[in-house]
Amino acid sequence: MSKERARRRVEREAAAALARERSERLARRRRSWAALRARVVPRRTPARRPRDSALARQRARQNGVLAAVVVASHTVLWLLSPSWWLRGGAVLLTLLMWPVLLVVLFDRRPTV
Repeated sequence: MSKERARRRVEREAAAALARERSERLARRRRSWAALRARVVPRRTPARRPRDSALARQRARQNGVLAAVVVASHTVLWLLSPSWWLRGGAVLLTLLMWPVLLVVLFDRRPTV
């Protein structure tokens, strides 16, 4: 009985030593990859968030109003028109005309 117990203990210790060796090898490999990555990839500093300005808030508000109007008009167009060409063309035209619509609708400069 004691010989059997001793044999099982030796097997357990051998398995534990093997597992310990594998984990140490894996830890060494991870450390070496981390060191290599630290040498190759420069450390990035976190991007600074730009300060919010009155102009940025106004531009966001204008874009939001125009987006709401465009979404509403496109919804009506999609409900009333069965043509996929007309729907797609309207979306494409809106994307291309977005800057022009912003200037026409929200520019406050005099037109003299």
